[in-house]
Amino acid sequence: MASRGPLVTAVVVLAGLVGFLAVNTAGGLVKTSEGTALPAAAQTSGQQPPTTSQAPAASQPPAQTTTAAPAFPAEVVYAGKASNGRLAIAVAVKGGQAAAYLCDGRNVEAWLRGTAAQGKVDLSTKNGSARLSAALDGQNLAGTATVGGREYPFVIGVAAPPAGLYRGSGGSTTIGWIVLPDGSQVGIATTGDSSVPAPALDPQAAAVTVDGQRIDADKVAGDATFG
Repeated sequence: MASRGPLVTAVVVLAGLVGFLAVNTAGGLVKTSEGTALPAAAQTSGQQPPTTSQAPAASQPPAQTTTAAPAFPAEVVYAGKASNGRLAIAVAVKGGQAAAYLCDGRNVEAWLRGTAAQGKVDLSTKNGSARLSAALDGQNLAGTATVGGREYPFVIGVAAPPAGLYRGSGGSTTIGWIVLPDGSQVGIATTGDSSVPAPALDPQAAAVTVDGQRIDADKVAGDATFG
């Protein structure tokens, strides 16, 4: 019987090669330039090989929050006493203006003018001999007054009417009153170079008599001016 070994082998090899080419044409595996095997259909459709990692998202800075500065009521008066002495303090605010009176009821007093903005006041006398700086602390006004070379820290509250700041003048006499929230009063009457405790003021009557002369008492607002 004749040997058919070489012929059969050649036929088997040829059939395998044809089958391999058919598989590649029909959608077999194709290697990318990176060496990753892909289906041929993916290559012909233009798809890219899947990535195994992604760049981390850029971190965002924390959101910034702003706190609005406290604001004064449109018109208000704060009154009280210093924490380290007899000095009474009244500060009137109206709009962006402020007026204040410092008084110990005996011989120390000063009238001040200044500004009010963003919950802060800064006032002084015309000659700069007395100053007051303060800021809102909740419903109160906290700061320091300087008069007679001494500092007086304070925390004072709102003085609802009839409490508040009053001023009167007649002839050569000028009187200042601070009516505190508890109804007590501190004031000085000045005539020329002489100062004495102010006579008691009835806020309802808004006037006193000094040496037979009637002196009207006006409420002092933040926009008041002094002669």
